[in-house]
Amino acid sequence: MDKEEKIDNAKKVEEVKKEKVEEPKFNKVSGKDLKKEEKMNKVEDKKEKKTKNEKKEKGSHKIGYWVGGVVLLLVVLAIVTALILLPETPEKTVDGMLNSLKNGDFESVNKYVNYDEIVNESDMLGSSEMDEETQSLLFDKLNWKILNISKEEDTASVEVEITNKDFNKIISNYTQEALKIAFSGASFTEEEQNNKLKEQLKNEEIGTKTVTTTVQVIKQDGKWKVQVDDSLVNSLLPGLQEAINSLNSIING
Repeated sequence: MDKEEKIDNAKKVEEVKKEKVEEPKFNKVSGKDLKKEEKMNKVEDKKEKKTKNEKKEKGSHKIGYWVGGVVLLLVVLAIVTALILLPETPEKTVDGMLNSLKNGDFESVNKYVNYDEIVNESDMLGSSEMDEETQSLLFDKLNWKILNISKEEDTASVEVEITNKDFNKIISNYTQEALKIAFSGASFTEEEQNNKLKEQLKNEEIGTKTVTTTVQVIKQDGKWKVQVDDSLVNSLLPGLQEAINSLNSIING
């Protein structure tokens, strides 16, 4: 082979090398590296599962707390409803009447009482001529304690200890003021009479009086009603009858 042929062959070999595409290179992974990678993957999986479980537990706690709150609310509502729907009893009726009197809610009094022929509503309030404020002052210091209850079918007797202003002193003081005005020759209008009575009803020096009475309660149309009589009125306005008796004795000489 001459020199020129050798040169041509060399050129051809170089051209072939240029056209040859390089094969992709792969990194060899050892067995140790594979085990390490597997362990890392397992650790990551555990972390992911733990995070999911924690979120699930938090969600369960929130749901449990919410459900617990709802259950508690339902229990409270059930108790309140049971108290409201308690069957009406003689003592509940007496309490309702006395509470209404003390709060000056005289319209509600009628829900609890049955007026017989002896007295009417105005008798229990002292006078139908009294204004609302004066009527409220009659019972604003009223207190009571139920001592005993005896019940037979549609009738009941409720023994009550009642405390209120001493109306014997109130009437006596009022009478003295009225007599002074009468002897002075001055006019004593209905408004002035009412104002003088209010003064005595507001007088803190009057004090209170306690009496024990038995309130009769009967069932009418499925509801217990207080029987209003002279004994109950005199107990609600303790000392009033004594004052009236004193005035009658003075008048009759």
